[in-house]
Amino acid sequence: MRLSEPAASRGAGPSAPRAAGADDPSLKRNLTLLTLDGTFFTAGCAFYDSGTVIPALVSTLTDSRFLIGLSSSVRNLGWFLPQLVVAHLIEHMRFKGRLVVVNSLLHRAGLLVMASILYFYAATRPALALALFFPVFILASLSEGVNGVPWTEAVANTIPPDRRGRLFANQQVFGCSLAVLNGFLVRLVLKTAPYPNSYVILFLCTFVWFLGSIVAFMGVREKPAVHVRPRAGLASYLRSLPGVWRANPRFAAVMVVRFCQAFIFLSLPFFVLHARQNLGADIGTVGLYVSAQMLGSLAGSALAGRVSDRTGNRLVVIGSVLATCLAPAAALALSLAHTLGAEGLASLLFPLVYLFMGAGFGAGYIGFTNYIIDIAPVTERPTFIGLSNTLQAPFALLSAVGGALASWLGYEAVFGVSAVIGLAGVVLSLRLVEPRALGRPSLPPAVPVPSGAVRGK
Repeated sequence: MRLSEPAASRGAGPSAPRAAGADDPSLKRNLTLLTLDGTFFTAGCAFYDSGTVIPALVSTLTDSRFLIGLSSSVRNLGWFLPQLVVAHLIEHMRFKGRLVVVNSLLHRAGLLVMASILYFYAATRPALALALFFPVFILASLSEGVNGVPWTEAVANTIPPDRRGRLFANQQVFGCSLAVLNGFLVRLVLKTAPYPNSYVILFLCTFVWFLGSIVAFMGVREKPAVHVRPRAGLASYLRSLPGVWRANPRFAAVMVVRFCQAFIFLSLPFFVLHARQNLGADIGTVGLYVSAQMLGSLAGSALAGRVSDRTGNRLVVIGSVLATCLAPAAALALSLAHTLGAEGLASLLFPLVYLFMGAGFGAGYIGFTNYIIDIAPVTERPTFIGLSNTLQAPFALLSAVGGALASWLGYEAVFGVSAVIGLAGVVLSLRLVEPRALGRPSLPPAVPVPSGAVRGK
């Protein structure tokens, strides 16, 4: 899953990020390390995917479709939920990197705890394993969400605007290339290793890749934010947020589009269950679907990065929402083909569902992140990042809603709702304005760093 998203929502007028131009002696180093950071994290997600591996794991511990759907929601919800509070806590800070490092190390420890729970209890006491696994999984997911705003801010302050699209694309392209290969390793592990050791191995692989990610980030020479806002009380900060929405119609417009795209969460965990239960796919096919999703993300990211830097992010957003809409639409079409007797064709082409979904997620990460960075006032960028992600938190629960709906009306009804609302998002995305076509506002004066502000590396 990045988790996505993530990543950066964040108006009045485009931001003018502090230049880290070509004359910056640390730029090449930072681009290399941030590329490794994103590459390792994306590669590790193949073993920890919230749309395939996690629901497949939870389905071995319970028959409840609601809990299986909830397991897919948890990681996405954990990503979105804490970001607004984190944005308030860090908005006055000039350096954000230390928070990312400390929090990430705690998250990696959580992966080892989850692996231990599965090793000791999944085979003999599945109910206990589920009861222990879920709280740790929730905390680990929240930990990922804590990183969303400070990581994006560190990148925005350190990497110039005309290099961010390429950076994000390189992270995704290299990471997804490895993740495609890792998807085949997932397939091999699930087919050959005994249960629950197979899932323990997947969590340990996740730990190794994610640890490499944070080690790379620790070497980044973070640039301080030139323009920061003084610390405000939490109550007054929260009271100001509705005004952010009302005063910035471009932000509101792109968020409505993002909400429509988020209805993919309704279907996310049930593609793999539908394929296994109704189309005859075996457990090893989970790895094939992971590879297809990562291949789609690779292609979507590569194209999105090029378009983002050269043309802008409006077209990237449109393409992302369209690709995401095609995933449930393809699942519906293939389900119909299976019903009409084309069982082999439906099974053969079902990886297209994950290919479309991966392309939508990969392009969406780049498009929405950069679009909102472009429209956010520089001093308020953490608020826009946090607000946009936190506003998506309720949509992460759609997987649990999808489980209830699937139990009542079947998987096809779930896919249909996702496809129709996704299509509405495509129509609305066509009305968005390209931020780079608009003038940049003048910047406010820099605010002195408050005493005790967190320092970077």
